[in-house]
Order: sequence, then structure tokens, then C-alpha cells
Amino acid sequence: MSSIDVDSVAPRASVEQERTAISRGRFVTMPATRSIVIAMAMMVTVGFALRLTGLGTVSFAEDEINKVEAVRAYDRGDFTVNAEHPMLMKVLMDLSVRASRVWNSSAGGNITEEAAIRFPNVLFGALTAVPLFLLTAALFDRRTALLAAAFWSVGVNAITYNRIGKEDTLMVFFLLLAFYFFIRAKLAIDQTRISWLRNLSAISFGLMMAAKYFPHYLGLNMLYHHYYRMRERLPNEPRWVTPLSFFILIGVAFVVANPAILSPRVWEYLNAYSGEKLLTHTGYLMGNHLYKNTASASPFWGLPVYFYFLFLAIKVPLAILATFIVGVALSLRRWREPGPGFVLFMLFFWLVPYSLFGAKWLRYTLSLMPYVYMSAAIGTLAIMRGIDALTEKWKINQAVPQFATGLILIACLLLPAWSSYANAPHYALYTNTLGRSYSGFFFPHDEFYDDGLDKAIRFVCGTAPAGATIVSETPGALRYYSEKFGRTDLQSKVLSDPAFSPSENIPTYVVLQRGRTYFENTAEMKDVRARFTLVYAGCISGHTAVEVYAAPTIATAPVPPCGDLRP
Repeated sequence: MSSIDVDSVAPRASVEQERTAISRGRFVTMPATRSIVIAMAMMVTVGFALRLTGLGTVSFAEDEINKVEAVRAYDRGDFTVNAEHPMLMKVLMDLSVRASRVWNSSAGGNITEEAAIRFPNVLFGALTAVPLFLLTAALFDRRTALLAAAFWSVGVNAITYNRIGKEDTLMVFFLLLAFYFFIRAKLAIDQTRISWLRNLSAISFGLMMAAKYFPHYLGLNMLYHHYYRMRERLPNEPRWVTPLSFFILIGVAFVVANPAILSPRVWEYLNAYSGEKLLTHTGYLMGNHLYKNTASASPFWGLPVYFYFLFLAIKVPLAILATFIVGVALSLRRWREPGPGFVLFMLFFWLVPYSLFGAKWLRYTLSLMPYVYMSAAIGTLAIMRGIDALTEKWKINQAVPQFATGLILIACLLLPAWSSYANAPHYALYTNTLGRSYSGFFFPHDEFYDDGLDKAIRFVCGTAPAGATIVSETPGALRYYSEKFGRTDLQSKVLSDPAFSPSENIPTYVVLQRGRTYFENTAEMKDVRARFTLVYAGCISGHTAVEVYAAPTIATAPVPPCGDLRP
């Protein structure tokens, strides 16, 4: 391995030395060399910059409006709004919005509320490279860890869902920390260090559940460690037993970060939400077919089981996808080892249950990507190591593997980074070469996520007569932006409301979005397109993201659509 140093897999002996040093507490994480610290700082900085680009220029999605309303309720002391989700992210959003107001008023800034609401996720999304590095290094080595962290930092699939106001980003950050501290506790020898690290893991698990109600990850952690040993037990060393205090500390951290869970109103709401009693519409348009998208449609009557596999095939950069497959193959050969076993375990227990679950959303894949990037890092370094071995075997000039290594890093790091940069700020529409003609086609709800809705509402606000009716499937976003644009006189209606039908005889505008096609509105959407005139088409990356149709009573010139979503 003379030609590949920093970028290749470390010899197994050095890996064991690192893990032994960890267990004896010689350093807090990995050897804190200046190069590692600089590399991680660069990754976090680049990742933060990519996630921050155009953050306030993309309109709020309807889901995010729920967070805006929750933040406003928090300002009034009401913490029961948006009760299906925990408090932690909304508290951080509230602090961010307050800070943006101070900045805008005192320093003459122009931070939009869209940017302020999303900023905590952008920050924690960029910082997630750190726990991913730590976890991967504890399971493998520093080179694998650096690559996995780099893939996360510049990866378009991680960036996309770190930029929206949903709970997955914080959940992933604290989940990786919880896994890491638990592994460190398993590697430690000194009982005091074991207790300290285990407590840090418990706090992280509590914060993870205070970010999103996904307690099953705690169960997966315990199940994994039931079957895998991080190291051999020393002579006369007591057998590991997870104490009750570990679970009590999880509960304490959870309640401290999410005290609203103690409110009976929250439990009533959660009961109604989990029983699907609050659903107003159903369906997810995937390609040209409308599928049920509810938990009750599990396992085979909802979205197809290949939903997430299709995402991996066409939404992940090809170099990452290829090295991911190589990494999975290599992990299968070494499945009894803790590192490869962890990757396979987490991939299996993510892909199988989530694929069988009837309700599917691409934002859920944020918790899948750490394991994809870990596997891609394994595959990338294995390819480099193979090239180096062939070089020594065939006595090839040392410049050849160096050149090959450079090409691999360009393909796996620089090109994905460039793809992310080039697709800003509409990251969600990215597709790889295999899926290029399918951008915005298979996953329109998640790929557009109400992008361009603000401009469509601005158009209506600028042209609609006083008291006009505006019909949509996003009443929260419509209310927010119509107030922002000074048109509180507009009458908001919901297209899928069975008690309402758009009228041709009064000034009416209908906002249609392909990603918001439901079983409850397909006939109405078809009827609007037949009877009303297309007066606005919101174009994003060549696709029609939002359409506005006007009743015949409104004298407005028709406009052409800006793109065809059919491949």
C-alpha cells in the first residue's frame, strides 16, 4: 500500500490499536491529529454552505406551516400545537426565529422566516458529519470514517432533507451519537468510563425521541448488541448488564426536552393521529399511478414495496450507488464482524420494515443515508486497496494507482459535490444519469414539496379582484402567504372538500400541484383543467411545479405549461 496512504484502508493491526486505545480511554474520540480536525472542520463548513444556499428562497411547504404556527403558539405559551411531533425541534425553531428578529431589527438584516425556521436543521444537518465520523471510526477506522462523513457533507440526498422543517434531521443527529456512545461504552474497560459513556448514550437516545417519536431505534440498538460483541471479555471481567438507570435516564432526558408529553391534550391528539382520524386526504401520485399512502394499507396495499429501492436507484449519485453495492457485498463476506454486521443490520432493519409500511415519504430516507454512506466508504476504500494490490502484484508504475485513486475520489466526492452545488436550491429534483428523464415524475410530492407555491400565491394576490376565491390543497400556506402579500380579503377553499366545488360564475382561482394529487381530488382536478383557464405556470428546473387556473369570469390571457412531467 505504498502508493495509497491517507485515503486507503488502514492495516487491521492499526484498527485494533485504535479500538484498544479507545477502550482504555487514552483519547476522547479518535487520535485528534491536526489533519483530522482540519478535514472535519472543512467538511462541516462545506456541508453547512451547501445546505444554507438559497434556504429562504424556497417557499414553505404545508407541513412547514404547521411548524410556523407551532412556533407562534410557543411564543404565547401554548406547547400543545402540532402535537403529533415532539417539542425539541420546534423549540430550536422558536429560538432561531427570535434571533432572526433581533438580527433584522438591530443589524439591518434580511433573514426570511423560511430561512429562520429551517436554520436549526441546516446547522445540525451539517454537524451530523461529526457523529457519523465518530461512529464509523469506532466500527471501522479513521479513513472509512472520513469518507463516510465527506459523503454526508456533500451528498445531495442528505442535503435535501436537512433543509426542510421536519423532525428527521435532529433525530438522525442524536441517533448516531447514541449509537456511538453505546459502542464506546462497550469498548471501555474502566467501570467509571463505562457508566459515563452509557449515560451519554442514554441522554442521546432521550433527545432522539424528543426530536421524533421513533423509539424502535433503541430496540434495534439493544438487539444488535445482543448478537455482536465489540471486544472479547477480559479474564474476571464482569458480564455486561444494561442497568435500569440507563432507561430511566432516557426517560428523564426525553421528558426534559419534551415536557408537552405530560399534557393529556397531547395524548388525546396522538391517539386520534395514530388512528388516522385526522386524515383529510389520502394518496400519493407515483409516476402516473395513485397509491394509498396510509399505515393501515400496510404491507401490500399502499405504495409499492420497491419505493425506496427505486429512490436508491435513481436519486443516489451513481458512484456512491456503485460503491455502496460493493460495500454491501464485502460486508456480507464479513458479516460476523461488528462493523460490517452493524451496516448490514441497520440496512436490513431499515429497508424491510419501511418498504412494507404502507405510508412512505422520501424524507424518511434521511435516517437511511448514514448506512448507505458507511457502506459506500467501505466499497470505495476496498476498490482503492484492490488497485494498490494489483499494482504491487503486476509491478506497475506507482503513478498508476495514484492516478486511479484520484479518479475514484473525483467520481465519489467531487462530482457528487458538484451535483449538489448545481442543483441548488432545488436539491430534491436531483436524479442520477439512470433517472435523468424521470426527475419530478415518480416522487412529485417529495421532489417539489410545495416549491414555487409562494410565487403562485403572489401571482393571485397581484391579479385577483377583491373578495375572490382561491382554491388549493394547502390552506395553511395559502393563509400565510396571502397575509404576507397583503390580501387577507381572499376567500380560501380546499379543493378536496366534498362540500365545495369551484364555481365558474364568481371570481375563482384554483391552485393545482401534481404532488398534491389525492383520491379525494382527482375528479375535481380534471374538471378544473377542463372548465378553467391556465393563467400561471410555476417553472422549476423545467418542470411545472404549480399551476393556477382562473374561472371564465376572469379575463386573463392563458399561458402555456413550462414542462412535461412525462418521461
